[in-house]
Amino acid sequence: MASTGLNFSNLTPDNGAVKDLRKLIFLAVLGADQIGALVNVLPKQKHGEKVGFVGEFGLIGKASTKCNPVFDNDIMSTSEKTWDIPEWEVAEKICYADLEGTLAQVAMKTGTDIADLTGSDYVDHIVMPRLELAIRKMLLRFVWFGDKAAKVVADGGILKPGTDVSKFTVTDGLWKRLFAIVAADNARHTTIAANSETSWAAQKAAMKVAGVATGVMDALIEDAPLVLRQQPNGVIYITQAFKDALDRDIKQNNKGSEMQWESLFDGIKKGTYNGITVIAVPFWDEIIQGYEATANSGQYNKPYRAIYTVKDNLLAGVESESELADIAIWFNRDEQLNKIHAKDKIGTLVAQDDLVQVGY
Repeated sequence: MASTGLNFSNLTPDNGAVKDLRKLIFLAVLGADQIGALVNVLPKQKHGEKVGFVGEFGLIGKASTKCNPVFDNDIMSTSEKTWDIPEWEVAEKICYADLEGTLAQVAMKTGTDIADLTGSDYVDHIVMPRLELAIRKMLLRFVWFGDKAAKVVADGGILKPGTDVSKFTVTDGLWKRLFAIVAADNARHTTIAANSETSWAAQKAAMKVAGVATGVMDALIEDAPLVLRQQPNGVIYITQAFKDALDRDIKQNNKGSEMQWESLFDGIKKGTYNGITVIAVPFWDEIIQGYEATANSGQYNKPYRAIYTVKDNLLAGVESESELADIAIWFNRDEQLNKIHAKDKIGTLVAQDDLVQVGY
């Protein structure tokens, strides 16, 4: 039978494969909400489920033959990857006695209900908003910095001594996947020489040199594959340290001109460089400077980073219907403890390897 225009040879036909065209993830799907402002968050994903990606047609069109045209069998490119979505959970307990004598005491119940914090102002207006923020940061940590093989420096890894490694080993995050793409194809790497300096002070000094920060941005764009440079929704993500160096370089070397930035959420800001959206992510710096080091304790692990891609190429799959799983909180009367629990699954994928250019 003649081809229908899709190359399904790269998609496994059964055993969990994609069978419904509605489940194929087309690369132009948009969406932005919290974590979804940075990556494409896909709800209702399952561990081990195969995900199909549809690209573009190859070369088509030729000189007309007038009557009786010859019909070609050109097909669109497809590929398939498999979700690895491990389970995570948050389990915390609160004892009312820990709050007695603190300002939080005025938000507690009284009498025989004093131990029960559920429904109190303390839980509703103090604990829950901060817990939701903590879970969102946890998910950002999993999505970007997760590494199932993470180790501290003494064991040959990059995590600082004393770091709780289990906070990073839940799943493999996007940085690990991006480094793997670069390892397989070094053309996807744009070098940021300042990262190789042996102290944070030296790294900053090297990035402050006139023309360095803007030079890296220019190289990142110029090094990118043409299929990426043609994308109308291309975006460059950078660390806050990179943003600071870029702002300084532009201001000092372009007669006072400045990049204009607008706030998104959680300190994340958006600007434009050479017509391409740039998003600075200070959360990356928080993790890099707080937990990642090298054998030299004064040197951060790649503090200057950049990713040129399209947002929808960076996927985060969760099992729940939203990016933030429901949080359960209840009072255990036998133990006189208040318990908080949240559970979900999360994993990452880079949909198309040739739609990224990674600077570090």
